[in-house]
Amino acid sequence: MKLTIIHPAVYVIYYLLLVILAFLYNDPYYMISFLICVSALIMLQGISREFKNVIQFFIPMSLLIIILNPLVAQVGTTRIYVLGSYFITLEALVYGILMSLSLLIILLLFASYNRAVSYQEMLYLFSKRFPHISMIIVMALRFIPLLSYRLTEVNKISRFNQENQGNQKTESRVDKIKKTAQMLAVVVSWSLEESMLTAKSMKARGYGIMKRTSYLSYKLRKIDYLFILVISATTLICTMGLANGFGRIEIYPTLHFSVHESMFNPYYFSFLFLLLPLIYLEFKERLIWH
Repeated sequence: MKLTIIHPAVYVIYYLLLVILAFLYNDPYYMISFLICVSALIMLQGISREFKNVIQFFIPMSLLIIILNPLVAQVGTTRIYVLGSYFITLEALVYGILMSLSLLIILLLFASYNRAVSYQEMLYLFSKRFPHISMIIVMALRFIPLLSYRLTEVNKISRFNQENQGNQKTESRVDKIKKTAQMLAVVVSWSLEESMLTAKSMKARGYGIMKRTSYLSYKLRKIDYLFILVISATTLICTMGLANGFGRIEIYPTLHFSVHESMFNPYYFSFLFLLLPLIYLEFKERLIWH
């Protein structure tokens, strides 16, 4: 579901703060709570398909990180012997798991952000002062889903042609690789050709010559100021907690972790309160419409 009651600039600030906190926190309880809240927000936003795509992309990458980090960085004091005298360290293994979890949270935040802030709203925010940079950002955010969609369309046409030609023979692995390479070449050529047409059209319309105007118009309202007050206060408390060591655990040289220190403190509850506003608004919107 798409909320329209919050100013897009507030959305940008909020998601930027969440991404920064995803980099800073490495406590398992904080990160698991972070992951649960972001997943709940995505489900309420109605983008479960994007969630599945992120998970499918994330699983092989996370396994690669978890396997390679202990093999490459044998740092730490707690040794786990794998084969004979060869060992990996518990600290490196935990660090790889937490790194992959942080990456998953950031990917989900970007998926949620793409749902919360449209391309038109991003252009409205940034195009007046940074027309070229804003256009590059919008095109970059649009590029991956567009390529995925076009690859699906080309794949459908290829299957349709095979069915019409009656070609039902089993393809070898080399043939599948060649077919995939041909489809990728078609998709890239299609995208480059359309980008040239778009660039010519923008140049003909005089994009970037004059100060950009927009048909969208947003004003900060009471709910925006309240939202800013909430995220400012909770972010300040979370920053104080990080400065005092809450939300971060010692991994190197020896893993040190305490459940009581992680969860039962005001900094943890303030962090949870920071994650709840959008979940509350999305849930409230669903109750209103359903």
